[in-house]
Amino acid sequence: MQTVDILMATYNGSDFIRNQILSLQQQTDVNWKLFIRDDFSTDNTVAIVNEISSLDSRIILIKDELGNIGPGKSFIELTRYSESEYAIFCDQDDIWFERKIENLKKYANIKLRGDVPGLVYCDAYGYNSNKGVITVPSISTARAENLNEFLFFNSGYQGCSILFNKFLCNMLKEYTAKFYLHDDITSLIAHVFGDVHFLDDKLMLYRQHDKNVTGNVNNNDIRSIIKRALNTDGAVLTKLHYDEKKCFYDFYKDSISIKDKELFKAYFKYPELSLFNRLLLINKYGFKLGQYKFRLLFKTLFQRPISR
Repeated sequence: MQTVDILMATYNGSDFIRNQILSLQQQTDVNWKLFIRDDFSTDNTVAIVNEISSLDSRIILIKDELGNIGPGKSFIELTRYSESEYAIFCDQDDIWFERKIENLKKYANIKLRGDVPGLVYCDAYGYNSNKGVITVPSISTARAENLNEFLFFNSGYQGCSILFNKFLCNMLKEYTAKFYLHDDITSLIAHVFGDVHFLDDKLMLYRQHDKNVTGNVNNNDIRSIIKRALNTDGAVLTKLHYDEKKCFYDFYKDSISIKDKELFKAYFKYPELSLFNRLLLINKYGFKLGQYKFRLLFKTLFQRPISR
């Protein structure tokens, strides 16, 4: 019987966490455990978790002495407790549809190999918590088939949409380089060393509110995409994610393939080049922003190469 470990990092989530856990308890696939690590909340998040966990033995509150370490490190710390075939990140404030685990697990069983790190991820609706309505029809419009298409992402895939295998979970347990967020590193490992597959189903409500740690998702119609690309105050690369990828490369450089090493090195050169040479580099290495080269070309033409 395949099991799934749900990994939830919490911090001051009392407004939403009860509904999120209720949505987990309504899953059609009941073979799961929920590991929760609270990052020293100052509200009654822990009290709510203790109340619910006293009635459901599948819910386990982790107690450690690490203090407040931030969401990225908190999620990665939770991987240490997972021993199941699959693990899945879970935000404290979303609402999962009842077949999310079932559908992702079925898809993973079809697509993922057990001897390499792999993940599958799904789509979701953007849900405005204040209005109580769906405001974004899709949060996963930028998808990458390979490293060429992924490197220029200033993020990973939404962590709450990712289900990953035990091989990848074990690699996360061993990752000690500096990083920003857990989903960045999870996505990078899978693209560089294993499998990434997208399930084109919307399996949850991704809650939008003022306290979102990683910000709210944008509308991704063509007008909005062009408007963001033409924003001259923006940058193609954020220095935070650029430095994160450098740390990733240094950590794994002895294991990365020659082909992927060339891609990383070209990516690292990008902000140092003139505009003309940045355009040449994109063409030479087949870089895209997700499936779309035009997005990356537009941003290159109108934005700074890297944030200050």
